[in-house]
Amino acid sequence: MSSVARGEAFRRPTPVRRTPARLASNPSAGCSLVRGLAGIGLVLLALLLQLGAGLASPAAVRTVAASPHGGGMADDEAALRRFARDIGIAAPASRSDDDPYSALLDFARMVGADPATPLLAQATPPANSAAKPAAKPAAKPAATPAKPKAAKPAAKPENKGGQGDAYFVGSAKCTECHAAITAEFSTTVMGRIGRTTRKGTMECENCHGPGSKHVAAGGGQNEGLITYRPSDPRYNIEEINETCLTCHQKGNQTAWKGSTHETRGLACTQCHTVMKNVSPKGLLSAGAETEVCFQCHKLQRAQMQRSSHMPVREGKMTCANCHNPHGSVYGTEALVREPSVNDNCYKCHAEKRGPMLHEHPPVRENCLNCHDAHGSNHEYLLKVQRPRLCAECHGFAHGGQPGFSSLSNYAFGHGCNNCHSQVHGSNHPGGQWFQR
Repeated sequence: MSSVARGEAFRRPTPVRRTPARLASNPSAGCSLVRGLAGIGLVLLALLLQLGAGLASPAAVRTVAASPHGGGMADDEAALRRFARDIGIAAPASRSDDDPYSALLDFARMVGADPATPLLAQATPPANSAAKPAAKPAAKPAATPAKPKAAKPAAKPENKGGQGDAYFVGSAKCTECHAAITAEFSTTVMGRIGRTTRKGTMECENCHGPGSKHVAAGGGQNEGLITYRPSDPRYNIEEINETCLTCHQKGNQTAWKGSTHETRGLACTQCHTVMKNVSPKGLLSAGAETEVCFQCHKLQRAQMQRSSHMPVREGKMTCANCHNPHGSVYGTEALVREPSVNDNCYKCHAEKRGPMLHEHPPVRENCLNCHDAHGSNHEYLLKVQRPRLCAECHGFAHGGQPGFSSLSNYAFGHGCNNCHSQVHGSNHPGGQWFQR
């Protein structure tokens, strides 16, 4: 085969225009075209259905796909042109036998749509048709009536002339009438603190309360002040103590709440005085600490006068060395400072603490089993004289008879300590009888 023939054999064939006449002469080609147009039509229908009722309702789609059975081609073409205009597609200027427009019409005939009554006008009303009256706006719900605003409270009257709540007037106002008292107060511990290290914390009204009513009334004990006087009918122990506890809540005063003195209604001002110097320290109401305690503890005052006593009246110790009048941190009896009576005694009598190799049980239990701490007429603050003290537990004599008879040469007129000298305990291997 020549090169020319081979070139002509491989030359691209000229596309054949498929006119209606050729489609009629070639049925297989026509079926292929119809199937392709059917696929395009289905896609167009799906897209048109998604456009919404505003552009193409299902009725309008059926109108576009209508066939000419029972109607003329002119009506179909006019309906398609209106549809194209509505969806924004330029309609073809003229109809030809081989344009897609004709193919679409053929597809409409194939699917069997009814073109008798064009329905596109229902989706797009003609321009000259009467405009529908606008829908009336929905009636707004009745507005909820506004809640009436709460009336503003009336302004408090100005606190002058003793009207309304009391207010602070300042210590300078107090000095106008109480110059001598304020001058004496300035020499006390609290007065000096208020003038130096903690200025403004020790003013008159810090403890006595606002003084406006008192000033407006021209003075008087019952005019709105805390007077701290038992003669005042408004005298309230709890109110007085709370005023003091505003500052005095630490240290010795930590355990005041629930203490013996607090539960028995004792006021701070019964033991302390603030406005003048009476004691060297502690702002006590008496010159000595023991005198303050002896106001209530009369028995202990008498015990301190006995021949054997603690060196309290000599000034070598005070009641507060063993007791905390503001409450025991450990909750022990008699407001003792330490966890137990023995621990309190061991602060001075450390040699009795132990532990011992041979313990004396009553000694280890409580020192007060044998001693009276505030004073006694027997030596060593003993509760009773020996040997009767020992007989409280050891109720027999060395003579074999119960009690102490004249036949006992070991106990009568003598003391058990003549032999049993280590009654507080012994560390000697043979000291089980406390003899060494």
